[in-house]
Amino acid sequence: MSFKELCALMLKIQTYSILSLGLLALSACQAASSPDSELGTIDTAKVQQAVETPVSRVTAQPTWVGYLKVRSWSSGSWTTPSTANRQWKTSYSFVSPVVVTMIPASMFALVDIKPGFSSFDVVDDSTFQGTSVLKHVAKCFRATPGNFSFMQFPTDSSYAFQPAPFNGSACWGTGTQGDVTTPSNVGWHSYNTMSFANEFVFPVPAVDAPLRLHHTKHFITVDGAIVQSVPSPLPYGIMPVEWDFEWDLMPEDPDVDLVLSADGYETWLPKATISPGGVSLTRSTQIEPGSTLVVKAKAEPKDPSLPAVAMKQVTFLLDSSSLPGIAMNRTLQDLVMVNGDDADLIFEQDRNAAYGLISVDPTKVETPVGSFTEATAEVSSFDFGGYGQIMAVGITENDRMVYSRIKDPSVPPGSSSPPVEGSLLLPKRSAASYIADSWKSDENSSLKADDDDSDDLPASMQNAHLGDALTLFEEYRGFVIRGAHVRTKPSEPDYFLDDQIKTSESSAGIQRFADATNLKVHLLGGVDYLPNIRVINGNYQGGVHGGDKYFVRMRNEWEENGTSRAVGGPGTPKAIDRVAIASNARDGTVVSTIAHELGHTVNLHHHGEGAAFLANWDDIAGGRAEELPIKAPELVPGTIEIYYETLFARGNSSLAGNLSKLMIGGRCEESGVGGRFSGDVGCIMRTPPQVFIPHEFGHRHERWFVTEPEGTSVCLSRTGTGINAGGASSRYGDAAQGRGACAKRVCVNDNHVHDSPPAAPTCTLIRTTL
Repeated sequence: MSFKELCALMLKIQTYSILSLGLLALSACQAASSPDSELGTIDTAKVQQAVETPVSRVTAQPTWVGYLKVRSWSSGSWTTPSTANRQWKTSYSFVSPVVVTMIPASMFALVDIKPGFSSFDVVDDSTFQGTSVLKHVAKCFRATPGNFSFMQFPTDSSYAFQPAPFNGSACWGTGTQGDVTTPSNVGWHSYNTMSFANEFVFPVPAVDAPLRLHHTKHFITVDGAIVQSVPSPLPYGIMPVEWDFEWDLMPEDPDVDLVLSADGYETWLPKATISPGGVSLTRSTQIEPGSTLVVKAKAEPKDPSLPAVAMKQVTFLLDSSSLPGIAMNRTLQDLVMVNGDDADLIFEQDRNAAYGLISVDPTKVETPVGSFTEATAEVSSFDFGGYGQIMAVGITENDRMVYSRIKDPSVPPGSSSPPVEGSLLLPKRSAASYIADSWKSDENSSLKADDDDSDDLPASMQNAHLGDALTLFEEYRGFVIRGAHVRTKPSEPDYFLDDQIKTSESSAGIQRFADATNLKVHLLGGVDYLPNIRVINGNYQGGVHGGDKYFVRMRNEWEENGTSRAVGGPGTPKAIDRVAIASNARDGTVVSTIAHELGHTVNLHHHGEGAAFLANWDDIAGGRAEELPIKAPELVPGTIEIYYETLFARGNSSLAGNLSKLMIGGRCEESGVGGRFSGDVGCIMRTPPQVFIPHEFGHRHERWFVTEPEGTSVCLSRTGTGINAGGASSRYGDAAQGRGACAKRVCVNDNHVHDSPPAAPTCTLIRTTL
């Protein structure tokens, strides 16, 4: 930015009521319009006047560089006699490179706070008589735009600096009132910059001291006023906020670059360590991280023809996400993770000591004072979706400072080009994404946004229900399933199932369901979720969330009539309380029953309703029996004839005694109406009966034992196939209007709003007795 451009900026700033700052700069801008000789006189006079003061040494340096860090937090609770209560725990952090440009002929400087990163962590819960009535939750790590601040020199030995990068910062979280959760924009606390001006006045280095502006400031505010300590107990309505500021500035070395790079950066992914007994991933209980990344800061002359340069000291600064847990699914171990909300990426002390670095805290390591052409640090990951950024600052041997730059990300690997401004993003990703570029590339998702949910089924299914209620980021961060971590694929809809039956028959039924629907079925273990909570992506705060993803629970239950059911279905997984497979189900039917009932959990309905019933047969003799319908008051008992279906003809029954709970099916009396067993015989949503009733006139009192095919796929239309082909002459006919075509209806995405399928038309079973 040229001097005249700075003047124009100052004149504009003056119109925004920054009068005390703007007038100082304005005098310099007015001087810029004077003849060159006059300006030279003024400049010389000012320099001569200031040369003996500490401030003159600062203002004589045209550009200063360094960094700014801000940390703020608040926690506490209020309680009233009516048992209303509010508890909160919140924190905020910010880090950014800083460039300070001195304004010639004035005691004023423009502070350019470069684009940086901020982190939010907010939990604010209001309760009444023990019940939450309003809860705000937000957790995010986001890039921040650049900002301007100002520096003044009120005396010959002091400077004033009022950083306010957090003003206007916000984070999208959630607000929950009763049972309703909606997006909520959470902003951070602010303070009156002008009112606090005296808090940010510091001494400049003495004339014989090194040129370095390194200061920290801590204070506490209550209702916008500074207090000496946090009141205890907190009066109702009082919310104290603590603030920590740190900035480190030195004159810039214009001839040196400090270039950040990392070994294996192109393909590095964040990971966590999974212990054999489950997940135990805190620094307090698990020393080893899941993956580490070695980062290098190398001093390079801007002019390649010049000799190598060295640094007296290099400082690495890390900012990181702080996602709950280590993957998307909550586990029992989450409840006992002492440091479960700590940063996902840190500088571990022991690892960095091996590189000769001094650990200041988990976010900052530095070399001792010496001579270095290169410094190395190591970042440790404790989360499968952790993300962050690193910057570094170096002090050259001539006591100048440089802040780090990176290789131009738009230049192909292996190509040479000058470094550009920016932090080293972890993992290698675009600034608009939290996902590693390499994973996106491997999954053919490079052009997808982090909130994309476009998983689709094979084109042959003619299915338009995109997505599976998992965002691209959630697929990338993945899940811990039975002790192993899985990053799911954005190209295939995922389905999560807790199979509490765990038999060879249940495994076969689940596989048949998966093969038929083309869904990727993940079988959960007992420690992969929290009790009584079916949300599988509950660790979303701080990530990119599109809605809750529910898993399905399947178990055995004894049922009086041996029938199974998807409780709450048909629907998508959220609607399904459980899949109850009858423990007294008929032998040989469990595999097809499980595939069928799981179909009800992904938006699949029967091909029709009616034309099916359970019955007992008593006093079987001479090929006849008394048929007693079960729970079917519209059907009267009566005598029937029993036959077997053979390859060549019907055969008379030789049964004797009694039979119970027989599944019997037939045709609907209404023309063109399909019942329970109609439609495509190969579909899992049609389970075959044991007995069928002929619909031909004169045979309706007969009952035929039959062996019909079990479904192993999902159908594309309502048209009957096999024994159901041929319309009026078929066994059960086409599926009901609005039913069948199951392949087109498969859906695991609870975010979809489905039209209710047409109710099956009335079906009057064709049945008579002797």
